[in-house]
Amino acid sequence: MTTAGKGNLPVEYTSLAGRAEEITEGLLGLSESRLLTVTGPGGVGKTRVATRVAHGARRRFPDGVWYAELSHVADERSLVAAVAATVGRPELTTAEEVADAFAGWRALLVLDTCEHLMGPVSRLVEAVLRGTGRTKVLAVSRLLLTVPGQRVLTVGPLREHEALALFVERARAVDQGFELTEATRPFAEEICRSLEGVPLAIELAAGCLRSLPLAELLERMDGRWPDLAGSSTNVLARQRDLRSLVEWSHALCGAEQRVLWEALSVLSGSFPLEVAEAAGAAAGLPEADVAAVLCDLVDHSVVLREPTADGMRYRLLGLYRRVGLARLDSRARAPLDWTPPPPPPPRTAPAPRAAPLSPREAQVATLIAEGLTNLQIANRLVISKRTVDAHVRNILAKSNLASRTHVAAWVITEGTSVRL
Repeated sequence: MTTAGKGNLPVEYTSLAGRAEEITEGLLGLSESRLLTVTGPGGVGKTRVATRVAHGARRRFPDGVWYAELSHVADERSLVAAVAATVGRPELTTAEEVADAFAGWRALLVLDTCEHLMGPVSRLVEAVLRGTGRTKVLAVSRLLLTVPGQRVLTVGPLREHEALALFVERARAVDQGFELTEATRPFAEEICRSLEGVPLAIELAAGCLRSLPLAELLERMDGRWPDLAGSSTNVLARQRDLRSLVEWSHALCGAEQRVLWEALSVLSGSFPLEVAEAAGAAAGLPEADVAAVLCDLVDHSVVLREPTADGMRYRLLGLYRRVGLARLDSRARAPLDWTPPPPPPPRTAPAPRAAPLSPREAQVATLIAEGLTNLQIANRLVISKRTVDAHVRNILAKSNLASRTHVAAWVITEGTSVRL
């Protein structure tokens, strides 16, 4: 089914929870740039946001909004064929011919699910932008296109109140008697919180209310929510269960990116670059290369980047973290398909501890591994920063370690086996 007028933009048949800021930013970006790329982790609703932006901008494009979904497209030839069919010109066989078809049009080309075709899509988009004067492109991708001048709209998880509103609406769709009451609100809020505001996860969880009471749904989800699955035939196969959605991202990553993803999956919450470097080094990556690989994971929408008052921090959504842990367990039982480089020289590796830590020192070491600064540790433990500084010096001296990064690496490696 298509919208009235020129083009084939799909009609929306469910409401969109929140996203007012993202849609406003997208409309502005589309007015200021000829290429807007909507990016973000799988399941956060990139397509819904892009579609809403395209609907909002339709009046700007009298020659139509043309939508092509590319998840089943395997190569450049089939990409051109898919876009050509979208605009009713199946005889077109090259990117340049597609660009010629848009010549003189004031149109919007929407390309959905581009991440597995970075080269072909980028070349097609460049041809369209170069060969036409007024046609614009709206791309949806977990990876950014390699096209100069693109405007980027990053879509992240929903805020808490938006996530709850989405859950309630989808719950009522499958259970007309569902009500948010004082008794049910805590369960619904905990479900949304555990799903970290990922819309697809929330929708799949709400669909389970067909057969499960709310409290039992929360209990059964514990530790297993990546396996939530839906039965709709109106969505892509990889969006019917969360594990398939994440495996799609995993398949798009290179060997080093996968190793770091799995290494970072042992970290809960957010972490600074130095902790990521320690985790990567412990997994066999050269510490000097970890920052670049981490940036790759951010570009792949696997790792979220979160600016804070204390500097940039990073985080994996639980969906990605749990799949990474499962992969890590599997790799522990089988040989790696990637041979890591030689370990760093002894001077950069944590040396065995010469003396046991006191209970307070062990506590400080654990908080260092969580990425807290000395000031944050002081606030957490309600002690002075000077005292924390002294504890850190003692930890380094007792453990024969050279830096806080090595302390973090040691804690990550040792886990709960920290000796007192």
